[in-house]
Amino acid sequence: MQIIYGQDVWNYFFHGDKQALDYSNKALQYDKMEYYGGLYDFSMEALHHLFPSVPILHLRHFFNALTGALMMIFTGLLAYRLSGKNWMTGCIALLFIVFSPRIFGESMNNPKDIPFACGFMIGVYGWLAFLQDFPSKFLRNSIIIAVGFAIAFGIRSAGGLLMGVYFVVMTALFYWFNKDFQTQVKEGNYKYVKKAGLFLLGALLVGYAIGLLAWPWGLQSPIANPLASLKEMSQRGVVLRVFFEGVFRPNNHMPWYYELKWICMSNPVIVILGVLLFFILIGKAFARYGKAAVLFLIFAAFFTPLYMIYKKSSVHDTWRHLFFIYPFWIVMASLAVSLINDFINKEKLKMLPLAIAVIGLIPAIIWTFKSHPNQYVYFNEFVGGIQGANGYYDTDYYQNSGLQNADWIIKNAQHIPGRKVMVASNMLGFDKYFAKDTAWLEASYLRFNERDHKGWDYYVTYSRYISPEQLQNDKWPPANVVHEVKVDDVVLSAVIKRKSNASIAAYDSLQAKNYAAAVNLYEEYIKTDATDENVFANYGIALASTGRIDDAVNALKKSTEIDAGNPQFYQILAQLYQAKGDQANAQQAMNQANALIMREQELATEE
Repeated sequence: MQIIYGQDVWNYFFHGDKQALDYSNKALQYDKMEYYGGLYDFSMEALHHLFPSVPILHLRHFFNALTGALMMIFTGLLAYRLSGKNWMTGCIALLFIVFSPRIFGESMNNPKDIPFACGFMIGVYGWLAFLQDFPSKFLRNSIIIAVGFAIAFGIRSAGGLLMGVYFVVMTALFYWFNKDFQTQVKEGNYKYVKKAGLFLLGALLVGYAIGLLAWPWGLQSPIANPLASLKEMSQRGVVLRVFFEGVFRPNNHMPWYYELKWICMSNPVIVILGVLLFFILIGKAFARYGKAAVLFLIFAAFFTPLYMIYKKSSVHDTWRHLFFIYPFWIVMASLAVSLINDFINKEKLKMLPLAIAVIGLIPAIIWTFKSHPNQYVYFNEFVGGIQGANGYYDTDYYQNSGLQNADWIIKNAQHIPGRKVMVASNMLGFDKYFAKDTAWLEASYLRFNERDHKGWDYYVTYSRYISPEQLQNDKWPPANVVHEVKVDDVVLSAVIKRKSNASIAAYDSLQAKNYAAAVNLYEEYIKTDATDENVFANYGIALASTGRIDDAVNALKKSTEIDAGNPQFYQILAQLYQAKGDQANAQQAMNQANALIMREQELATEE
C-alpha cells in the first residue's frame, strides 16, 4: 500500500496523474490515504528510480531500519541533554530503546510510525538544544529542527502540527522554571532574541515547505488541508476490527486504557518500572534535572494518550501510532535509574545504575536475539510473555513470518508434473515472495474459513482474525501442518499440506443439492483432516438433508468444539434439535448463539 502511494505521488509530479489526490475510488485500506504526507514513500520511489537494480522492498526496509536507528540515537541524545549532559544516562537510554524488541522489530517493517517517530525525536532534540545553547549555535540547531519537523510533518502532517505544541510547551516550561534561561532572554541583547526567533521561524517554515513539496493533497491547500488532516487523524472514520483482551472490538469503541496497557505489556519490564521509579523519585528528579525538564517529559509522554482518551479517538492495531511518545518513557526510565546514584556514597559503586540497567535488560536482550527475525511480537512478563498473550492479543499482525514460510515452500515443496504447485494464504500479498519462482509456483489470497472448498496444494495461515476460541483452546493451526514458525513455542504462522481434494468436490455437490454425494465426499475428507469446523458444519447440513439428523447433530457439535465462538454453528444446531423435536437442547443452542451475538453487539457499542 505504501509502495503504491509513493508511486502515485511520483506519477502526480512527473505524469500528471491525480490518484494521489483522492483514494475514494480504491479499496477500504486506502481510505483517506491522501491525508498522509508523502515524504518517505515518495523519497523511496525516487531512490528506486535512481537505483532501479535495487529491489524496492529491500530499499524501503533498509531505510526504514535507518530511521529506527536514528530515532534510537536521538533518544539517547535527548536523555544526555536532559540529564545535564551525563553520558551514562544517555547510554542507558540508548540501551533501553535498542533492546525494546517491539520497537526494534517495527523499525524493520513500519514505514509510517517509525520514520515519523524518528522525525519527531530529531525535532524535539533540536528544539531542546536550541534552548539550552541559547544564545549560540543558532544555525546548527535550526538545521536539526528543520530536518526533524520536515520528516515528521512530511509523513504525518497532523503529528507535525502536534510537534509545534510540544515546542511551545517546552519553551514555556524552560522560560518559567529555568532562571538562567529567563535571565539570558530578559537581559540579553535584543538582537539575539530577534535572531533566535528568526532562526526558529525559518526552521519551521523550511520543514513545512519540505513536507508539503512531497504531498500532493497538501499542496492543493497548504493551510486548510493540513488542518483537515489533523481533524481526520484525531478521529479516524474507518471502522476496523481490533483484537484486544481476547475479543474483537471495533476500533472506535475500545477501552479507554487500550494504548496505555499495550505500552505497559509490550516493552521491557525494566523500562516500565523505571518510569514508575521516576514518579516515585520525582522530588529528586526536580532537584537534579530541573522542573522544566521533568514536567516536559511528563507532558511529552502522556499528553497524547490522555488527549486520545478524552476525545475517545479511534485506534488502530496495538500502540504503533504512539511510538513517538515511547522515547520519552525511555528517557524517564533512564533518568530514574541514574537517580539511584543519589543513594550511593561509595565511588566504586557509581557504575551501579548502568549495571542495574543491563541486568534488568538481560531477558529482553536474550529474547531479541532468540526471536529473530520476529522481535516485534514481544510481550513482557506482566502478561506472561507471548505465551500468556497468545489468544488474547494480536501477535504477528504484520505477517512478518510469511517470508520464513515462503522460503520453506521454495526449498521443500514437491514439484507436480504438468502443472504449477498452488499455494494459498490468508496473508495479503503472499504471492510477492514467489516473484522469481512463478514458473512452477502459483500463489493467491484465500480466507481461512474458505480453505476447504478452494484448490491449493499448500496453505499458509497466520493467527490474525482466527477465532479467539480456537487460539485459546489450541484448535489452531489445523491438521496436516508441515512447517511452523514459532516464538517461545507460540505458533505465529504455519504451512499446511493438502492430503485430499474431496472437500472441494463435497462443497460443489452440496451447492448442487446432491446431498448423498456430499456426505460420502465429506466423510472421505474428514479421514485426512478432522480439524476444519466449516467442513463439519457443511457435513452436518448434508447429513440432515439426507434425513440423518442425529449424525448431523454430532457433526455440528464437532464444529462448536473446534470453534466455540461462531454463533452460526449454534443456530444450525438449534434447527437440527428442533427437527428432532428436542426443544430443550434447541433452546440451549439458540441461547448460546444469541449470547455470542449479543456479546459482539455490546463490544461494538461499549465506551
